[in-house]
Amino acid sequence: MSDLDHYAVLGISTNASTDDVRNAYKEKAMRHHPDRGGEREAWAAIQKAFDTLTDLQKRALYDRTKADAEGGAERQFAQKFGEGAFDLSQAAARGRKGGMSIMKQLDEVKKDEERVKQSNRTAVIQSGYEMSHSAGFEAWMRNQEGLGKTGAYTSEDLIRQSKAFGDGEGIEATDSTHQPLPPLTATAVKFDAHGAPDDVLYVDEKHALPDHLGHSEVLVYMLAACVNDEDLLRVQTPLTILNDFPPFNRTKKKWEQIPLPAVAGVEGVGVVVATAKNLAKPDEVQAEKLYRTLPGLAGQQAEELLEVKDWVIALPDARLKPIGCWSSLCICDASRLLKVPAQLLPLQHYACSRSLCTAYRLLEDYGSLRPGDTIIQNMADLPVGQAVIQLCSMLKIRSICLVNDDEGFERTKELLMQLGATHVLRDNSKLSEFLDALGSEMPRLALDCLGGEAGKRLAIALRPGGTLVMHQLQSGQVPPISPSLLMYQQLSLYGFNLAQWTIEHGKEAYLQMLRTLAELVSADRLNIFTKTLPVAELNGTSLKRALSSHRAKQDSKTFRERTVLVFGDESGANDMYFELAQQIRKLENGDIDVADFASSPSKAPALGNGGGQASKRWENAQALLKYLELEQYTEAFVEEEMTSIQLLEEIVGRADGEKELMEALKEMGIKKMGHRQSIVGAIVGRI
Repeated sequence: MSDLDHYAVLGISTNASTDDVRNAYKEKAMRHHPDRGGEREAWAAIQKAFDTLTDLQKRALYDRTKADAEGGAERQFAQKFGEGAFDLSQAAARGRKGGMSIMKQLDEVKKDEERVKQSNRTAVIQSGYEMSHSAGFEAWMRNQEGLGKTGAYTSEDLIRQSKAFGDGEGIEATDSTHQPLPPLTATAVKFDAHGAPDDVLYVDEKHALPDHLGHSEVLVYMLAACVNDEDLLRVQTPLTILNDFPPFNRTKKKWEQIPLPAVAGVEGVGVVVATAKNLAKPDEVQAEKLYRTLPGLAGQQAEELLEVKDWVIALPDARLKPIGCWSSLCICDASRLLKVPAQLLPLQHYACSRSLCTAYRLLEDYGSLRPGDTIIQNMADLPVGQAVIQLCSMLKIRSICLVNDDEGFERTKELLMQLGATHVLRDNSKLSEFLDALGSEMPRLALDCLGGEAGKRLAIALRPGGTLVMHQLQSGQVPPISPSLLMYQQLSLYGFNLAQWTIEHGKEAYLQMLRTLAELVSADRLNIFTKTLPVAELNGTSLKRALSSHRAKQDSKTFRERTVLVFGDESGANDMYFELAQQIRKLENGDIDVADFASSPSKAPALGNGGGQASKRWENAQALLKYLELEQYTEAFVEEEMTSIQLLEEIVGRADGEKELMEALKEMGIKKMGHRQSIVGAIVGRI
């Protein structure tokens, strides 16, 4: 929620009509548009206010939630979730009474219809459905969406299509965008053929990476990756066989072939340590020139580009080949990554963030839940189930949790009750005992992770008009639900896929969901149970244990947990960047030749020894400035107490550290950009 009041930004009252909003927007646009010398921040606030207040649903939500934004992470979560329906505070109740009433909304709709009719009277071709041009175009786009024919194609899209499918429909990028790399090896989990994960996966401690980054590719220093069921499914089968059967053969959204041998892993978090040349951001002078030429465009493009030291996570995408994040180093296309704030979430939460997001979406999007309702779920002891329990507890929703009927049941029950579960029951085939245990509790929403008979039990437990959502099918079967349940109980059956949700809603919506969840994690209101496996301990035996840790048979002392593979930390990523930058600079200057390494591996530069760090080249900042022939700035460094090379390295080692140091040097009076760039370049090892 914005800190600025949208009504105040546009200078209108809270009961202003949509026409009043549009008129105020036009007036503000004449004065504050960047083309007319306006500030970008002010224009962004005006745009956001206009977008919110001209959409009836967004405006109603804004009016409800802006009444009281205080009360901690849990209170703010309840205010945002379900359009504010879970905020039970008096202030929120007052907020819900405000805003636009139903009659006022109908009046606004009627005005819009009158405007469309007036437009049709003067149009050459009239719309039979009385749609505006934009509404008609949106309807056409919706009709095309199922065939995968929507969207505007750029050269980047065509290049990626050609790389992914090799179907001759794309185009190839020139080598000018490639970034040469020194010889690099990584510790990776690989497979040479599809099959049972226990049989085909193995650890390769000397997995060789390509000798360059192709167009739009980045090199990621992996921090952590979660072992989840999608990883195991993509190892077991390529899924490309589905491309030949309806309805998948009617759409362009097909499964991509996985070239073998391949590195496993679809979900993980890491730090970018090198990028292809077409991803380099323009410097300040070039950016300003571009901005004057194309107002509003250049800045947006630069903001979207990935650069070194950015933290990234792999975006969900079920149909493209795995990016291979079960490796200490990973090369993939930048479009498949999402830039995220460093340290926004703990490492294990970042690695398992899809489970958190899935839990959030299941409760937000299905069942029309309200405080006091009941949900039921199976496999509740896994990360999705754990997150569902805690979110339900905060939203005053009762949760019935089914878990494996084994020796570890009592231990599992104890832990889930501590998280906030209302009931924890044994999930077995004794249907009468199961229904007796439920008593009068009839859930409105059921979340099925297993499918098959386990999913059928959930459907039987639902109240009339209830909803069953399948978010995984570990059994490989759809629940065999009786037609009588669907027809006479009016049950609704849905399938949820986080990758499809991300495609429909975009990266920004996914990032905003992560920020909301991060507030709860930071407030210690949302946690998950995981076990870590450091890369130093990764071998054939430990890998097999990791693959089955979430399905292991329990006893009174154990608990099923997802395994998180830990490859490194931020400090290691920074060291890697320093050393890699130095070697890349030598390659570009011709000091070393990649071609020589093939015939003489002994010539390969050694990474990991910290040779590119400034602290090993200069004793202090004065020595660095003397080397750069910039001694005129020595006094400024002394006055600001920035003579320590270690301090300067610490600054550039932070997220956005280079930008931070550039700004600090500017404030110190170093006005020439070239001088500032030389100092920063020396610190990071480019000079």
